[in-house]
Amino acid sequence: MKIAALLPHLEVFGGVRRYLEIGNELRKRGYAFVLFHPEGSKPEWLDFEGETRPFVSMEEERFDIGLCSEYSLLPYFEKLKAEVKFFYFILEGHRKEKEVVRKNYIFLGNSEGICRRLERKYHLLCLNIPGGVNPEIFYPLERKNQGDEFRILCYGRLYKKRKGVQKVIKAVESLYRKYPRQRLIFFDTLVGKERQDPRPLVKTKVPHDFYLDLPQSKMAWLYSQVDIFVSAERRAGWSNTTAEAMACQIPVVCTRSGTQDFAFHGKTALVVPFPHPLLLRKQIKRMIEDERLRLRLARAGYQKMKEFTWSKLVNKLEKVFKEKLKLK
Repeated sequence: MKIAALLPHLEVFGGVRRYLEIGNELRKRGYAFVLFHPEGSKPEWLDFEGETRPFVSMEEERFDIGLCSEYSLLPYFEKLKAEVKFFYFILEGHRKEKEVVRKNYIFLGNSEGICRRLERKYHLLCLNIPGGVNPEIFYPLERKNQGDEFRILCYGRLYKKRKGVQKVIKAVESLYRKYPRQRLIFFDTLVGKERQDPRPLVKTKVPHDFYLDLPQSKMAWLYSQVDIFVSAERRAGWSNTTAEAMACQIPVVCTRSGTQDFAFHGKTALVVPFPHPLLLRKQIKRMIEDERLRLRLARAGYQKMKEFTWSKLVNKLEKVFKEKLKLK
């Protein structure tokens, strides 16, 4: 099979990671995989075994399979010469969603939650091809002794409101008087043309550190520094950072957004129905006060994430690709 995918850029985003990891796995299986994006350059932050080409060369070749997740690239996707085209939903509620579902595409979703929502709203078939975690990057390390500090890790992309970072900060602040040994840990990368630095946006009395632009080889180390990971996302398809924390055997407090495939309340994580500081506060407090709970959830979450490797994801994709090509 010859497979082509379209991306708007190769910056450090979960949606980009998905295509790089899928491409690497497909290349291992002997398939051609070409990633088109405006510049056509190779990614600098993650090894990629497939080809990268600029959009200007897109119409020079025919493909068996076309993949796209980005609404802004629909005009390019229409021009791609592919036998079967798949639109892969990775984010909920985009304003162009209605436009996409009218297209003659096959629809994929990156989580159970996003697929069921699309099916209910538009009465279409959406195949659940969930996310994955690379165990060579995200894995348990021996926990570092931080004395009596309780360290809470949170994704630090503060300028994206749907990430809910400010709500995590508010929840932790409300516990700070009773538990003054808390420390917040943030991480992010400088992305986009503006290379916006999120660190000045952190306004809190809680002691905190901010790790910026860590290489992928340091991610397991980062997770090993903390006691829990907290996510307050909304409109997520697949919550990469929550999945990665669990793969590193870190106990998690999270919303249902992007986590319904692997985060089950009281079993693999503590899950709140929606991102509100009071709801987050209650579950963070439970984590602080109950070490046995933390250990149990960390072990269960780690075991659950073994089901979500990129290899298993591509097993599903490969089967779907072959079935749809036969129908053509």
